[in-house]
Parts: sequence; C-alpha cells; structure tokens
Amino acid sequence: MPVIVLASALARWLPPGSGEPRLRVGGVSLRDALESAFVQQPGLRGYVLDEHGGLRHHVAVFIDGQAVRDKRDLAATAVAADTEIYLMQALSGG
Repeated sequence: MPVIVLASALARWLPPGSGEPRLRVGGVSLRDALESAFVQQPGLRGYVLDEHGGLRHHVAVFIDGQAVRDKRDLAATAVAADTEIYLMQALSGG
C-alpha cells in the first residue's frame, strides 16, 4: 500500500495522540491516495486541497522523491503499491 508521510507542519492538523505522521493509503493515483488519507484524517482535507479539489498553493507533494508539478489533475499522477508520498508545506519568499 502507498504511504503518505506528513511533514511536521501538516502533522499538527492531526488530532492529538494520532501517532506517527505516516498514513497507509489505498489507490492507484495521487487523488485516490489523498482521498484514502482524508477518510483516516478528515481535518487534512481543507489544508491540503483548495475549493476546486487541487492542491493548495502552500502544499508541496513529492512522490518517490520527485516533485508533483500538476497540482490540478491529481488523478493523472499514478502511484504504486510501494510509493512514498511526502506532503509538506511549500516555502516561499523573496
């Protein structure tokens, strides 16, 4: 099963006592994996996804070390059973 690893900035959205910020999820796409994570931790949805269902500007996702560039069509990004998906807060500044 794919695993979603939450950076500490995102893990704070989990309820107290939720344990390690790693979620075993199902699915064959990034969309599926995220939906599986939201079933387990509903509080993450509003922080990770915008009102159109895409990744929010302030969220960065890496799949097996590669940055996800398309933040809108999450169903088009495939994941495998051994995939590690890292969700973290994107940094910006100037």
